[in-house]
Amino acid sequence: MVQKSRVRVGAVSFLNTKPLIYDLLCQVPPNDEIEISVHVPSRLAELMESGNLDVGLIPIIEYFRAAGQSNVPPYKIIPHTSISSRGPVRSIQLYSHVPISTIRCVGLDTSSRSSRALLQIVFAERYDLHPKFCDCPPSIDPQAAEMDAVLLIGDAALRRLGSTPYSLDLGAEWDKLTGLPFVYACWVTRNGVDLGNTIQILQRAKEFGIRKIPRIARVEAEELHLPEELCRDYLTDHVFYDLGKSEIAGLNRFYELAVKYDLATPGVSLTFA
Repeated sequence: MVQKSRVRVGAVSFLNTKPLIYDLLCQVPPNDEIEISVHVPSRLAELMESGNLDVGLIPIIEYFRAAGQSNVPPYKIIPHTSISSRGPVRSIQLYSHVPISTIRCVGLDTSSRSSRALLQIVFAERYDLHPKFCDCPPSIDPQAAEMDAVLLIGDAALRRLGSTPYSLDLGAEWDKLTGLPFVYACWVTRNGVDLGNTIQILQRAKEFGIRKIPRIARVEAEELHLPEELCRDYLTDHVFYDLGKSEIAGLNRFYELAVKYDLATPGVSLTFA
């Protein structure tokens, strides 16, 4: 009998993803239906686009951009799960040396995709700002940066909290702008992939991981050299994992604004697996 190949699943390597994949990473022996790997968000998008992953937790802007001129996304969104915020998120931060209204040059974390688009929207909609953008590594120290401000995401952003005189929490900024959750990433699958039981496996892993947040916070705090209380508070009160009606409304509003500022392909709709 020919053994069926495992579904190739790629997830984000940040702390905020661990409740979704903790169970899968810890299983011994590994799950015989899926093969999981972890990457930064921008790399995940590349692996999905090249066909080297079947399922990926990709930055949501990549779902809208991947449609191209056909307006038909090559992906379907897997229901019920996202990485989102409902106010301050803490891990998506703009660190600035100067008052926000005087920013002229911003360094953008190269591991980010959705957050880069979100920052441009927030600048335009809330501050009437259109600064120059350039790339910078996730390891950059905002205090030493030559740019006026630096956008950091994920664990790098958590390490730098309070490091500059001025800052913007992009989750809080989106909440002030729209009153809706912001969805940073969703599980998606390439069209035509035989998922088998993958959707159910990912849902069970999410439920298990949310119950284990205190343990995850303790383990990850030591690994990341962050305070355990910060990790636990972040995973409990600042990051959320549902994809319900309000999150979908936030997704649609983000897409409208991304199209307005030429950051996404127009005419794309949400399609679910």
